[in-house]
Amino acid sequence: MGTGVYQFKRRSGPPERALHHKPVTKAMCLVLFAYRSHPLFPLLLIANRDEFYRRPTAAAAPWDSGIVAGRDLEGGGTWAGIARGRAAAVTNIREPGQLPPPDPLSRGDIPRDFLHSGGTPRDFSSGICDDRYRGFNALLFQLGAAEELVCAGNRHTPFAVTPGIHGISNGAPDAPWPKVEAGKARLAGLLEDAGEQIDEAGFVQPALALLRDRRTAPEADLPHTGVSPALELALSPLFIHIDRGDFPDSIGGDNPGGYGTRASTVIAVDLTGRTQLWEQSFCDGQPVDSVRYFALD
Repeated sequence: MGTGVYQFKRRSGPPERALHHKPVTKAMCLVLFAYRSHPLFPLLLIANRDEFYRRPTAAAAPWDSGIVAGRDLEGGGTWAGIARGRAAAVTNIREPGQLPPPDPLSRGDIPRDFLHSGGTPRDFSSGICDDRYRGFNALLFQLGAAEELVCAGNRHTPFAVTPGIHGISNGAPDAPWPKVEAGKARLAGLLEDAGEQIDEAGFVQPALALLRDRRTAPEADLPHTGVSPALELALSPLFIHIDRGDFPDSIGGDNPGGYGTRASTVIAVDLTGRTQLWEQSFCDGQPVDSVRYFALD
């Protein structure tokens, strides 16, 4: 994905084989993106945010600061958002059994603060490897910066992303999880079919349909992240929908009510800096209202 070699680090803790029946990592589970792979759009990003259904959330909308993003009403941050010529998204790293740091910060602060900051991706990334965050990957994009797209994180050294089609779920960047590999291949197909026209009919709706794929991965191909095999399978689709009763020891804890995809987001930044965002919200596996659309010219 990037220039050079990055290392994916874990904090010390019990071995993965001993980690079972812990709450799953929350927040956005899948980001697929094409960087400098389209002649007119340096960045095309599609993503699903997975979260407990009862966690309070506001749909994507303009903020007073001029950015557009959804809002996590519990932590105050966002999972993905835009400013003109800028975009950011964050995924959490699945680390069941790892104790949280004292007074942990919300990882949703990272894309929010980057969009507010006006700093370059490289400069901003150097200041967020904070031990008070649980594990995360953050994509930070600024059109025209010396390093336009940086993948930051606190389990690897921040690095500049190379042109191509990439994906991140709740593990290392471009780790070959089935959903990541399937999503990257299908995103490549969407770009071929769309040609130079990145519009709602030719790209956005097909991308949102891609993100609604509920097919589970073959069990032999599943990653081993420390949750039970049944839960690993339930978390393997691009679009997740888990009822509270399915995994009473692994999902919810003191926050019952089910878990799954809460929002699907499409972001497009063109060569002029025009930045667009489409978002579809979901509750309990069903769409809520219509697709919202925003453009920053």
